[in-house]
Amino acid sequence: MGLLLRYLAREHATADAAEYITWYTFARDHGIGGLAEAFTNYTPFYSYLLLIAARFDWLGQPLSLVKMISAIFEFGCAIVVARMVWRVTGMPLRASLAFCAVWLAPTVLFNGAMWGQADSIWTFFALISVAMFMRDRNGVLPFAVACSVKAQGVFLGPFVLGMILRRKIHVAWLAAIPATYAILAIPVLVAGRSLVSVLGIYLGQANTFHHLTMNAANVWVFAGGTPYAVGVAAGLVLAAASGLALSIFIAQSKRTGPEFILLVACVSLILMPYLLPKMHERYFYGFELAAIALACLNLRYLPFAVIAQVDGVLSYLAFESEIVMGLLPAALCNTFLVFYLVLDLRHGERGFRFPRFAWLGFTASTAGLFSYLLFAGAGLNVSVAYMLVAGLATAMTLLLVKETRCASADGPGASR
Repeated sequence: MGLLLRYLAREHATADAAEYITWYTFARDHGIGGLAEAFTNYTPFYSYLLLIAARFDWLGQPLSLVKMISAIFEFGCAIVVARMVWRVTGMPLRASLAFCAVWLAPTVLFNGAMWGQADSIWTFFALISVAMFMRDRNGVLPFAVACSVKAQGVFLGPFVLGMILRRKIHVAWLAAIPATYAILAIPVLVAGRSLVSVLGIYLGQANTFHHLTMNAANVWVFAGGTPYAVGVAAGLVLAAASGLALSIFIAQSKRTGPEFILLVACVSLILMPYLLPKMHERYFYGFELAAIALACLNLRYLPFAVIAQVDGVLSYLAFESEIVMGLLPAALCNTFLVFYLVLDLRHGERGFRFPRFAWLGFTASTAGLFSYLLFAGAGLNVSVAYMLVAGLATAMTLLLVKETRCASADGPGASR
């Protein structure tokens, strides 16, 4: 089914598609010699992938082959999540469900199959890092690769720093981050690309847009009127302080076990794009996949994984169809996810129950919200109907995450 859906979406093109095709065509026409040129605005690692994809030019159209790169790493993400669940639970069914949930996740299909974006690449290495820490191994190196692929790998930074302090790993391992970037850049430097060009990639990406949010359902949706310079400075300070606090909490916490490790990784992956300015709608990708793994380990996190997918699709629609009215309820719901995940870190284990009314209300209200947004179309369409469906969907989301979590005093049977 996943292959079929990706095949059906192979020709779907966004405004960025022409740029991807240009990159691919350059890689195909110039071969390895093209590495001397900055023919993409991504890091060298992606240029290598384009060169490999170009070797299979006879298989299909350029856009399809660009999307194939994303699909391969999406498959890899699904395998990593499935292995996480398998090692912890030993349950084949849960591991299979975890694989299918990642492989068929709506935001994953939006990101790669429809848009041809590359967020599955850095997420793949970030998930490997988390999986290694869950097995009491040093996961700094795959984290360094994630950061060398895309700057979004840094979203896992507070988690990795916390694990370094917690496991008393030598701080010299932090040098692996710039060292990995330098090693991966060696082929383009040998080919003749300038060192300044290679080192300035992330700075150039950061200066591409000048908006506090690029359709990301985060805190900056509520502060759209903040001056750009003030918002960027405040956001960076807030994210840095929160990330440091999370790292210290991880280092000092007495809780143990792979579920706790995965939980703090999820908090890191949602907290950073939630607080940072200049975020795109797809920057919650890592959290969306890690949340699926967490839900398969413990069912009390199932609403978090489902709500993350709903919020992600609402955000993607803002770019795909210019339906921006979904960003406000999505930002509100992401706020609830951040709040309750942090509560779980503070208060420890909780029981679980299946609130049928809350699930029914969430499903119905969310369906109503999507129906309204698709019917109303693009642009700003504030109306009584919008306020009603958005408010109801947000309220039912809050009710769902509240009622799914119950006190451990309810007994061990509540967690089944």
